[in-house]
Amino acid sequence: MLTLKEIIQTLAHNGDEVYGAICTVKSITGMQCDCSPINGAADILDVRLVADESEEKFVLVPAVGSIVIVEFLTREAAYISMVSKVSEVLYKIGDVFYSATSEGFLLAKGDDTLKKILTKIIESQKQITVLYGNNPDYVKLTEAQTEVNNLLR
Repeated sequence: MLTLKEIIQTLAHNGDEVYGAICTVKSITGMQCDCSPINGAADILDVRLVADESEEKFVLVPAVGSIVIVEFLTREAAYISMVSKVSEVLYKIGDVFYSATSEGFLLAKGDDTLKKILTKIIESQKQITVLYGNNPDYVKLTEAQTEVNNLLR
């Protein structure tokens, strides 16, 4: 039985005109990456992850070592059109920024992050002392703080 890599290589060698290349991601620097075609052709350098270098963007950053499809705009310019494994999802519009990685989520607007806001709320609740009635549940607040730290970065 053929492996996925062998099937992709067979499809890549069908004699049709090449519009794109199936590659392995070698490295990522900023919003570009270097890729190695699985058919053994020369490496493709400075492949774009985004259409332009504007501040506002939505990007699926491929994982190093993963399979991608590299499409060519010209003989010298290429971009990633499909990814098999994502290492990060980035979204930026205006001063709103979202990032998701295996380390957690980051949601920010300007200098404010969701993690900072939730941490301030939890820490302020831990300071409350009630003279009559029930004090805050400090165990649950500590658990909530741990969960915020695990989820958000």
